[in-house]
Amino acid sequence: MKYYYPLLNAEMPGREDVKELTPNPASKELLERLEQEGVETVFDRFEAQQPQCSFGLRGLCCRNCQWGPCRIGPKSPRGICGKDLNLIVMGNIVRALAAGLAAHGRHAHEVYMTIIAAAEGKANLSLKGEERVWQLAEKFGISTEGKELAAVAKEVAEYLLEDLGRMTQEPMHMLEAFAPGERKKVWQELGVLPRSGSYEVMETLHMTTLGGCSDWTALAEQELRMALAYCYSTLYGSSLATEILFGIPKPKLTEVNYGVLKKDYVNILVHGHSPVMVEKILEKINSPEIQQLAKKQGAKGIVVGGMCCTGDELLARYGIPTVTNIMGQELAIGTGAVDAVVVDMQCVIPGMKIVADCFGTEIITTCNSNRIPGAVHIPFDPEKPETLDQDALRVAQIAVEAFKKRDRSKMNIPEERTRAMGGWSYEAIVDTFGGLDTIVQLLKDGTIKGIVTVVGCNNPKVPYEHNHVTIVKKLIEGGILVTTTGCCSHALLNAGLCAPEAAEMAGEGLKEVCQKLGIPPVLAVGGCVDNTRSLRLFIDLAEKAGRAVKDMPFMFVGPEPGNEKTVGQGVSFLAHGVSNLVGFPAPIPVPLPKPKKGARSNDEMERGSNDIADFFAGDGLYTKVGARVYTEPYPTLAAQTIRMHIRRKRLNLGWK
Repeated sequence: MKYYYPLLNAEMPGREDVKELTPNPASKELLERLEQEGVETVFDRFEAQQPQCSFGLRGLCCRNCQWGPCRIGPKSPRGICGKDLNLIVMGNIVRALAAGLAAHGRHAHEVYMTIIAAAEGKANLSLKGEERVWQLAEKFGISTEGKELAAVAKEVAEYLLEDLGRMTQEPMHMLEAFAPGERKKVWQELGVLPRSGSYEVMETLHMTTLGGCSDWTALAEQELRMALAYCYSTLYGSSLATEILFGIPKPKLTEVNYGVLKKDYVNILVHGHSPVMVEKILEKINSPEIQQLAKKQGAKGIVVGGMCCTGDELLARYGIPTVTNIMGQELAIGTGAVDAVVVDMQCVIPGMKIVADCFGTEIITTCNSNRIPGAVHIPFDPEKPETLDQDALRVAQIAVEAFKKRDRSKMNIPEERTRAMGGWSYEAIVDTFGGLDTIVQLLKDGTIKGIVTVVGCNNPKVPYEHNHVTIVKKLIEGGILVTTTGCCSHALLNAGLCAPEAAEMAGEGLKEVCQKLGIPPVLAVGGCVDNTRSLRLFIDLAEKAGRAVKDMPFMFVGPEPGNEKTVGQGVSFLAHGVSNLVGFPAPIPVPLPKPKKGARSNDEMERGSNDIADFFAGDGLYTKVGARVYTEPYPTLAAQTIRMHIRRKRLNLGWK
């Protein structure tokens, strides 16, 4: 059954709706199987929470002090301290953004410190992305004359660390290096240039604590400031620093989906967001010692599969098959064929261990930020990297030895395997199309109508993966090129939309280009920090076209917003002038139409309104940055909204 929420002008799916609408047959099969086995999953827990709190859904409750919690309604328009709707809603949004920035900041810190450890010879890791080291050194103005690669890489990492933790008002190195001049001028005039990721998190929590800032418009400015810190101190830095460590990805074909698991093989899934220790674990898994250990356990070999963003990273670099995303992690374990899941940081839900205990799957945690009761804990610390090799070997041994404990009577591996092409770095996209000038010309003449990045989490408020796949099919049908990252990319990969054959589904111009180049119309560009690859493409294409980013036929789309990190992703693009479409009402009161006062008929309606909704969707944010937020939970209507937005941009540019 569906759950209706009139105050949100939306509905949420029940379990049966999910099984009917999820596009992956493997997911349907596993959902039914786990239901029959009586194994609890995220979909059961979602139903148990119905009906969800209407105050919380609309962002109208505040828990920022011990006086509350307070909720805003007709009888109580202010909280105990005097906060009104605007202050509470905007405060909740910027606090979520602070949490997302902190999460990606922790990721960035690990990667930066690993570069330093490798450069100093403390970590047994080579720096494979030499090209990226020299590029960033030039961008930052670092002298390289007479210096070895390792020394320059260490200096680059130290610059990145400054952007992450600076406490004084100085320009951010990464922002100065990569942000467009037109935007820097806008941000300077708005007064939203950030100091660093750490400083802006501190300032945001300070502003929103009891007795802090009482001006919601100042919180809105801090949101933009936070988004820029989020973008340039963590996302840009993490993505480029990972390329320093492990190289710049190139396109490659592989197979994905649940069917990549094999019953007679050791099946190891890697899960999380930071690929640092996983790279060393892969090295050990491929060693003769561990391969022989697998044979000794009775296995024919070892299969490694990816989940979430760590999986995206390994797909991009090595073509290692991905299986699923945050809401599918319990389903993957429910195959009964997964011997071990190696997890690092973020998006590892507690429910995964509950299901793992039902099937005897070993869970191994490798990050001190992520502890799971009952799991094997072998953490990686980039500031104490001397045991990296032996720890990675131990993880590989434990994972392989779990094979002999598997209960084969519980195995049920769906057959679905899907061809996919991953590895779409910024350079790979530009080079494949023959340069930025070529892409601009394809946009101008209408061969490609626009470029939309469709990204983000899963959310049980919409049918699992249905909105991702439905929207993207409609976009490529309309001749719009799509880039994708994170959990969304797993849905599109498993649906076959990232395979060259998907060009058949595209509109004529896009179809011809993709078939000529042998590429898909949906480009999987990596994990969620790699959204900067799409943003960088938008920035550079606008510059080549001689236009501001805000004027170009681009859009950011999050069909299933879930994690707090998604707030920063969307606002990062907004700050650059790229409008957003969000697939489910954010925690912002939805302005519902009301009958006009004095009207003779209820058919005469006036548009509902509130300051926060008007700021994001109306002229408030638009007058500052040239972009706004659209919300549409129904995917066919969402796709129409996106296509209309792209069409308006083209008309304003005078393009065909």
